[in-house]
Amino acid sequence: MLPIQVVRERIVSQLERDGRLVLAAPTGSGKTTQTPRILLESGLASRQILVLQPRRLAARLVARRVAAELGSEVGDLVGYQTRNDSRLSARTRIRFITDGIFARLLQSNPDLDSVDAVLIDEFHERSLATDLAVALACRLQQQSRPDLKLMVMSATLDAAAVASRLKCQTVETTERLYPIDIHYRGTSGPVWEGAAAALSELLTRGDEGDVLAFMPGTYEIRRTIEAMQQAVRRAGISESLTFLPLHGSLSPRQQDAALEGSGNRKIIVATNVAETSITIPGVCHVIDSGLARQHKHDPNRGIDVLLVEAISRASAQQRCGRAGRTAPGRCIRLWSEIEQDSRPELSTPEILRLDLSDVLLQLAALGIDAAELPWLEPPAPTAIARARTLLTGLGAICSDGGLTEIGSSMAKLPMHPRLARLLVEASRRRCLNRATLWAALIGGRSLRSRTRSGATETGAAASPDTESDIEVLEQLYWRAVDLGFAVPACEAAGIAANAAREVQATAQLYRDRAGAAGLTGG
Repeated sequence: MLPIQVVRERIVSQLERDGRLVLAAPTGSGKTTQTPRILLESGLASRQILVLQPRRLAARLVARRVAAELGSEVGDLVGYQTRNDSRLSARTRIRFITDGIFARLLQSNPDLDSVDAVLIDEFHERSLATDLAVALACRLQQQSRPDLKLMVMSATLDAAAVASRLKCQTVETTERLYPIDIHYRGTSGPVWEGAAAALSELLTRGDEGDVLAFMPGTYEIRRTIEAMQQAVRRAGISESLTFLPLHGSLSPRQQDAALEGSGNRKIIVATNVAETSITIPGVCHVIDSGLARQHKHDPNRGIDVLLVEAISRASAQQRCGRAGRTAPGRCIRLWSEIEQDSRPELSTPEILRLDLSDVLLQLAALGIDAAELPWLEPPAPTAIARARTLLTGLGAICSDGGLTEIGSSMAKLPMHPRLARLLVEASRRRCLNRATLWAALIGGRSLRSRTRSGATETGAAASPDTESDIEVLEQLYWRAVDLGFAVPACEAAGIAANAAREVQATAQLYRDRAGAAGLTGG
């Protein structure tokens, strides 16, 4: 029996009595997959249960797992919805969604009258969308939906502190399925070389089980797989191994390959998409770089960007837990124990470090003043003022904070307000198709592939009449299209094939959403 089942009755009784609950349960305890089933089977939720996930991959995979456990197809009793993909039907009762979708659901259905419960998973990550979702759900309970159930869940959050702010009780289980041995292995060279050495040691020790290595991005994943394959050959290891990448830019088929059974021992190298919510069968060992790409506000570009930074102790604990879900495990951390002690316990909440203009735009669309929202941790007044100044300058809001006609169109678009304003203006100038591509290029990962030395190649020479960086990126994109996004050919041209393919999908999403928002023209 999964540990979460031990506290099943407490979960039900607390939600029946208070309508809110903070659930703290270790990695592998079943909180993500079992709690929506508990609410469904207990009768607490006769309509939909929304389960918010921080990542698209987790939303899709957990929905598939829960559907299988209930003997249902994905999209029937259990479904999912992400920014660019969904499997839902009129019969869907458990609906896994990415956290950024929640505020936009409220725009079309302010009272969530088809929803009985909102479960917010992996709250310890404290994304801006998650904090906004909690505040909006609390407000909804206070005003028009006192019957709505709200549960905040995580393996590593400070349950007592969060419960105090939410004015509710906690339910905790400290049981772990299997023990994990943690080892520190400081490395001074490239992180992929440290990971390769750690893998070689694991394999020569004779330890059984698949291996999951965490790297901050796709470039580091590729270099890690190359270094690991070389290390295995140098060590004369004859065992049959399958090396697999896992990150959000891969197709669902490629992602599934890392999660399915294999005749060979699997070595999976992933970004933090594998840090939470999902179980990868067979993994008994984790090699952790201790790094992740995290959102930071770039004042020069005026948008939020991803930068490589050291993870918090809470994130390290989450990653470590991947090794103990199906058998006793081992975790090798590529940093020293002294460095571990100096890391922050939790990551700084995004609400304290990111641009708030998109949040304020969504709130304006809902007719809500950000200053009056019951935030778990209120944003700084200066950050709100900066966001209002930007939205006013973009023509999205009036002096009283209300939406303009332009702002109403912008709020329907799933992107930063600067990019949304670009599409609104492009519609007026009848060049929308090209603008959606530009927006995808600006907001996405770089299309420039890095060389083995870590330098950056342009991959395509700018034409004499090229006047901006975005036109250079546009040329790279169309070159990738001509090459069919084939990885070897794109790499030879200095182009990141997966990033280019992701731009194609994002641009199509923007075109679809622009059309739904009533934007047309070119």
